[in-house]
Parts: sequence; structure tokens; C-alpha cells
Amino acid sequence: MNGRSLTLAFACSLATLLLLFPANLLPILQVNILAATNHSYIASGVVGIWAQDWPVAAIVIGLEIIALPFLRFGLLSLVLGMLWLGRPASWLGRGFRWAERLDNWAMMDVFVFGGFIGYERVVQELPVRILPGGYCVIAAAFLSLVTRAALERRQIWRRIGPVAREAAPDMICCTSCDHPAPPLAEGQPCPRCGAALWRCRPYAPMRAMALTLAGFAFYPVAYLYPMESSDVLGDLTGYSILTGVLKLVQANLWIFAAIIFCASVLIPLLKLFAFAWFGLSIQRRSSARLRLKTRLYRLINTIGRWSHIDVFTVSVFLPLMHLSGLLAVLVGKALPAFLAVVVLTMLAASLFDPRAMWLAAERRA
Repeated sequence: MNGRSLTLAFACSLATLLLLFPANLLPILQVNILAATNHSYIASGVVGIWAQDWPVAAIVIGLEIIALPFLRFGLLSLVLGMLWLGRPASWLGRGFRWAERLDNWAMMDVFVFGGFIGYERVVQELPVRILPGGYCVIAAAFLSLVTRAALERRQIWRRIGPVAREAAPDMICCTSCDHPAPPLAEGQPCPRCGAALWRCRPYAPMRAMALTLAGFAFYPVAYLYPMESSDVLGDLTGYSILTGVLKLVQANLWIFAAIIFCASVLIPLLKLFAFAWFGLSIQRRSSARLRLKTRLYRLINTIGRWSHIDVFTVSVFLPLMHLSGLLAVLVGKALPAFLAVVVLTMLAASLFDPRAMWLAAERRA
């Protein structure tokens, strides 16, 4: 089935889970500064951000690159393993639903892209070496992508069951597993995955718009203030997101500059204005371009996680670029603000229900 299979997905998920242990326990990078040698672990950047009095940002980053990957692939491997062994259980539907929800938030692949861009920036000035833990991180990120590509979700859900046998008018479709249910089942748990069945999630547009407005509030701080500052012998130089893009251009790293500009500037802006457009559409009960709006929602829900690249670049190289009294990297006000924009818009996407736009247009008609 297009190269997808339960066996391949299970093998890749289990391999990813096993690789996460050495990836987190072994050093990933090494840099030599004068006579000093600095090593970096996945958790080093989290500890460094916490030490610089940004505990909330440190907790969020730690969850995304340490805790949630373990939880995502541990739960996914358990569910796929039970199905592969032919041992159905009542909790498999809920387990697979939560494993899928964690997919957007387990960001080992995004972390590797951020680290690679930071590596290209630093290696031109300082000798940086990838250590065994770094290769484990790269392998885990690659296998996580293969796992995502190998999962045939409809096949998994059919194996978990039950499978709908009859069709009826005005049936409600579960937003988690696509299981159809009769209209009278609205508000009840889905018999397959346990999620609440709604023709449209209650208060979904209101919650998404509240998170979008909060994202707009953080947006100016994220781009006007430095993302990081370099302290060299007491000379402090700040680098904003746009300054970082410009430095990549000056270093002739055009592809990386384009990636950072799209991930850190265009995508967050697109998400904020897209949700504003969705909210206005629901308020006015507009029927214009509903297909376009739905496709745009699916797009931003898929690509929104990649805006973390700039944050992870700072996280990877914060502990490396340190030499007591001579060199230090300081987290700027823009990093927690930008992280807030990205996380708030991702939460808005997870809470929003695009069916609200269609139902609002139907009410007007």
C-alpha cells in the first residue's frame, strides 16, 4: 500500500524510541575555543535557558525535544506492537489517538534542522565536531520521519475497530479517527478512539481566536528584540531573527537563510492572519472560498511546528559558545516571545474546528 505497512511503521517507531536513549545520554557536539573544549547534550540548552531566568521557555523546549518524543514513540510503539502481535485491547484506540496528537509536539526532526543550521553558522569560525550522541539524534530524527511516512492510519484504525457497516444521513465524523456515528451520538465518546463526537466542537472558534490574539500581542516583541546576544570580552552584540537571516545571506548560505525566513517570519505571520480570516469568516457567516480556507487550515496545522527551527538553533549552541570571562551567548527577550507565538498558534490550530466555517455559511443560507 504505497510502501506503507504496519511492520515497517512498528520497526521504525521502536528503533526511534531506542535511539532516543543514547541521543539524550551521550554528548552531541564538541567545540574547541582556544584551549577549552565544550560539549553539548540535548538537555544542555534547556538547562542554559533556565539558568538565564527563562524557566517557562526552558520547560516548553524540554518537553518538545526530550519528554514528548519519548512519550510519543513509546506509546506508538506499544500500540503498533500490540496490533502486530495480534493482541487487541480496549485501550488501543485511545492510545493511538494520543500518540497521533503528540506527533506535532515531538520535535526531534525540527531540532536536527535547527542544529544543522546553527552548525553551518558556527563551523565557519570555530572547529565543531559531531559526537556519537549527535549521530544518534540525526538517526532518530530520520527514523521519526520514516515512521510518519510509513503509517497507514486508516489501516491502523480499521485494525483497532470497530468498523462502521452502515451509512445514514447527517452522520457525525470523528475528527480523530474518522469513525462515522449517528447524529444521536453527538457529545458521546467515539466507540473507536474515545474522543468526544461533535458536529462542531463547542467554543472552538472562540478559543482559537483568543489564542490568536495572544499570539498577535507577542509578535512585535519577537521581532523587535534580540533573539540572542553574543558577549565577547564584555562587548554585547544582539541578533534578531531578521539579523540572523542577514548573516546567513552574507555567509552565502542562501538556502538556510530562505528556510529561516520562511519558518520564522512568513509561517507565523501566515498563521496569525489566517486564523483572523477564519474568525472573521465565521462572524460574518461567509460562504466565500470555504475550500481554500479549509486547505489553508490543514497547511498551517501541518507546517506550524517548523517555526521552532530558530529557537532550537539557539538551544543547541548556547552551551557550546561559552568561555568564562571571554565568551557567552545570552538569550534575548525575543526567544520566549517568539516561542509563545509559535506555541499559541499551534494550540489554536489544534483547538480550531474548520467545520465551524461551513456551518456558519449554512446558517446564513
